[in-house]
Amino acid sequence: MSERLKKIDKLQWGIVIGVVLPIIGFLISYVIKTWGVYPVIGFNDYVRMAFGGSQHQQDILIFSLIPNLFMFYFSNFRWRLNEFTKGLVGVTVLCLIVVIILTL
Repeated sequence: MSERLKKIDKLQWGIVIGVVLPIIGFLISYVIKTWGVYPVIGFNDYVRMAFGGSQHQQDILIFSLIPNLFMFYFSNFRWRLNEFTKGLVGVTVLCLIVVIILTL
C-alpha cells in the first residue's frame, strides 16, 4: 500500500468522507433530476421534496448514497483501507436508517 493511502486509512477520514459524499450525491441528484423539467424546480423545493414526504423522496435520498457505494468498492476491495471502510460503512448505515425512517 502506498504511503498516501496509509495516511488516510483512519476511522476519522472514513467518517468525514462518508458524510461529505452523500451531500455531493444530493447536489448531483438535483442537477440530474431537474434537468429539463418545466416548470423549473428550485433548490429549496427540491430539499422539501427530499425531506417532506413527496413521491420522489425515496429516489432522491437513495440516489444521494450512491457515491458512498462507489467509495466503499474502492476503499474495501481495491485499496484495502480497513479503518477507513469502517467509518464509511458506519456513516452509510446511519444514513440508511434515516432514509428508512423518513420514508415510512
